[in-house]
Amino acid sequence: MKQLSRRPLLSLLTASVMLVASIAATPLYAQAKPNIVLGVVLPLTGVLAPYGKPNLDAITLAVDEVNKSGGINGRQIEIVAEDTQASNTTAINALNKVLQSEPVAVIGPGLGTQILAMLPLTEKAKVPLIAGPSTRRVTQQDAKYFFRDSSHDEGDKAVLAKFIAQDLKKKKVGILHVMAEWGYSGRDYLTQELKKLGIEPVAVASYQATDKDMTAQITAMNSAGVDVIYTQGYPIDEALVVKKFNQIGNKADYVASASLCKAFLRGLVTAAEMDGKYCQAPDVLPSHNDKPAVKAFVENYKKKTGFAPDMYIAQDYDAVGMLASIMKEKGVDREAIRDGLKSKSYDGILGNYKADAEGNLWHSSVIMKIEGNGDVKVVARK
Repeated sequence: MKQLSRRPLLSLLTASVMLVASIAATPLYAQAKPNIVLGVVLPLTGVLAPYGKPNLDAITLAVDEVNKSGGINGRQIEIVAEDTQASNTTAINALNKVLQSEPVAVIGPGLGTQILAMLPLTEKAKVPLIAGPSTRRVTQQDAKYFFRDSSHDEGDKAVLAKFIAQDLKKKKVGILHVMAEWGYSGRDYLTQELKKLGIEPVAVASYQATDKDMTAQITAMNSAGVDVIYTQGYPIDEALVVKKFNQIGNKADYVASASLCKAFLRGLVTAAEMDGKYCQAPDVLPSHNDKPAVKAFVENYKKKTGFAPDMYIAQDYDAVGMLASIMKEKGVDREAIRDGLKSKSYDGILGNYKADAEGNLWHSSVIMKIEGNGDVKVVARK
């Protein structure tokens, strides 16, 4: 048998060694870079899904835009999302799952009770957590890694109390709220701010989020002779309250939390049912905002989802923009991101975000009046 020449084999071996050496010597920037994980923990199913799924759509939209523009210094952002449903226990489990993916930051739900349950975990993990609950005390826990991207009840209710007393010139106030951390927060801070103006609520009533009939509560308001009613609940139950209010025929002025704005946007209440009523929110409805950047966001969001975004959805979109800006400037280390959130002034599509000593990033509040033709008018602003 004829033996093979050693020279071709030697040449092949030499070429293989050179190829391996070439791969090993390839600069890191020429190799695929690992994704940057952004954790998202929101109520995606169940009765609180209106506070989660629409926000995830906005977060995804923002991340896609960042990635298409080159990502974070060449690295792509990857979303790892889990569902909190309507349970604090489920929220904690969802956060634990997300933390296993080692996210550089987490965007959480706009629900004070769930954020309060999550804070011990995010503080222990030293991971920045951004969310927009208006429940006042979430930024009074001495948390070092939590940042609120929306307004809170103390600031909101100072604006609302002055509007009730000085603009509407009302003195007999009724307060109706959901039996949850957020509902109690709204009740307590509105009462506090009214007292500063010499007004005591004449009626206070509550309900469970699962209640379907608000007749007793509205009737109690009528019996107390209220000339203005304020409600703070979730979108579905706020829609039920305003419908019952109209059905019973109460003539008091009607002011509600931003949840009624959400209910209006989702068609849970009509413009006719909302005619002459007010709702308070961190900013005007994005669909009625004249800023070019907001108009572009609304158009892109509607293409993605089929419906218009609310203010909190836009603020979570801005949260991604702020995180991206910080990571491009300071890197993707959690401490660097936390320091950036603490110190950076960021201009999002809605406006400016700058942390105060507690970690509150947003410092504006508006009250809107809804007209029967669907138009929205800002009647008070901080």
